[in-house]
Amino acid sequence: MATLLYAAVLLAAGFALGRARCDRIVSWAEAWTTPGWRHWRFWPAAPVAVACLALIWLVRPRRTLANVRSWRARERLHPVPEYDPDWATKRDGGAP
Repeated sequence: MATLLYAAVLLAAGFALGRARCDRIVSWAEAWTTPGWRHWRFWPAAPVAVACLALIWLVRPRRTLANVRSWRARERLHPVPEYDPDWATKRDGGAP
């Protein structure tokens, strides 16, 4: 009976962790850790940021890996096109 109760509690905790939205906590920790480790605000926020990152990796590993891959792919995108005043001439082959 105790094993069944233990399994139910673990299942409920796992479901709650999977449904949790930590946007406010993550935003706060990111804002406080941004100045750097020499600032006093970094130290109370660093454990919260590490815990949030660990929770994200544990709860949604596939989505996290997909996000990492997309961030890396975004760096390899083509450069932004530059303004070309003669684009119509080049497109039409010079015909009026």
